[in-house]
Amino acid sequence: MSESIPHVVSAIRAKRVEIAAQVQDAERKLAKLRAALANLDAAAVLLIPGHPEGIPRRQRYQPSKYFGRNELPRLILEGLRKAPGPLLTDEIARYVMHANGITPSAKESVIKPVITALRILVRRGTVTKTGVAHGARWSITQENP
Repeated sequence: MSESIPHVVSAIRAKRVEIAAQVQDAERKLAKLRAALANLDAAAVLLIPGHPEGIPRRQRYQPSKYFGRNELPRLILEGLRKAPGPLLTDEIARYVMHANGITPSAKESVIKPVITALRILVRRGTVTKTGVAHGARWSITQENP
């Protein structure tokens, strides 16, 4: 019986090598299938209308209760040009409210759109922000001649 043990051990090793190779092949096939599935999902997102992960439609302009289209950035820039130096966000909001005839009680409704418009103007390079949080000051960007 001890004579057949080496044959059994070599048969087990051979079978193990064979199964390990099959596992590697299956993992390679699985990786290819996952990549193909991801490509199909990406195509579905682009091509199927109403797909939950699809490209959202561009949002339509939502008219503001207080400002006309592009009126807020214009008022902000006007206020910054008239100012002797950089202004705080509250000062800009007060100027915009005064220029547009908005009552001071509506400040909470106006401050958020003012901050949003200021951030957009910074991205465009029109306005510069110095400082952070409540101490931030805003000014017109100085052009280099």
